[in-house]
Amino acid sequence: MTRFSLYLLTAALAINANLAHSNEYLFVGTGNVSGVYYPTGNALCRLLEQSNEHRKLSCTAESSGGSSDNIEALKAGDIDLAIVQSDVHWQAYQGAGEFTEQGAYSELRSLLSLYSEALTVLVNADLNVSQIDELKGHALNLGPVGSGQYSTMQVVMQQLNWQESDFSKITNLKPDEQSRALCGKKTDAIIYVVGHPNTSITRATTMCESNLLSLSKKTIMALAEKYEYFSPVTIKGGTYHGNPNDVSSIGVSATLVADKQLSEQTVYNFVAAIFENLNTLRSLHPALSELNVEQMINTNLSAPLHPGALRYYREQGWVN
Repeated sequence: MTRFSLYLLTAALAINANLAHSNEYLFVGTGNVSGVYYPTGNALCRLLEQSNEHRKLSCTAESSGGSSDNIEALKAGDIDLAIVQSDVHWQAYQGAGEFTEQGAYSELRSLLSLYSEALTVLVNADLNVSQIDELKGHALNLGPVGSGQYSTMQVVMQQLNWQESDFSKITNLKPDEQSRALCGKKTDAIIYVVGHPNTSITRATTMCESNLLSLSKKTIMALAEKYEYFSPVTIKGGTYHGNPNDVSSIGVSATLVADKQLSEQTVYNFVAAIFENLNTLRSLHPALSELNVEQMINTNLSAPLHPGALRYYREQGWVN
């Protein structure tokens, strides 16, 4: 047997031993590897692995095209849980927005909310615009169709009465392609819907002179009043190089969801591992540092709570 063959055999035995040790192995849909969803999914799985009381449950974070793709994968049974933006979460459960033709995903269930995500628009510093509302006529990257940022911008564009034809150029670059496109003057503006700080935005603001744009107060309030999943947010000044001032925008939440067919005990064990090790989870990624119970079980959870999550929350006295 060659050394390489021996290595493969050893690796296979290790994987089989791990699977045998686990009663159930879950797949969690996340997002692009350069975003926040992917490391968040890894943090959740790492927490699960480290939780001695719940070691019979393991998971792997799966990279994906984003929130909408995660909903489709969840419906198809390709993944067990998913991290999705709260606006996509709401639209999928209601059968609205991009899910209008498919109809309501009535079996979608909420587990918890994670962190706030701000609509974040970054432009070349020499672009003569002072807020997001003034981008009409410029080159804009909307992000991949099926991503959360694309879905959010569709709603914002509708509110501002914008059509794609109103822009000099529309592209659908992936998150890890945006910084280079902006700094290479291939587009005027790039969009993220993310928790902060974010490594992709840090990269863009250090690669070239670029500015974060605020959304006008009028548009923020109109969106927050019209859609229950939007709320005003502030990106603190100084978070990114060359951007010393606070930036006002609208935000959604990153939420953890599952299909109602996922067993009650599995979900119970999953959320128990999270809340019983919340301090550890807060330390695993900057976006998770301010997690708190009240926000996690109440914020932007449009679909009903999964029975497993509900049972755990009732046992803790957090809900009736």
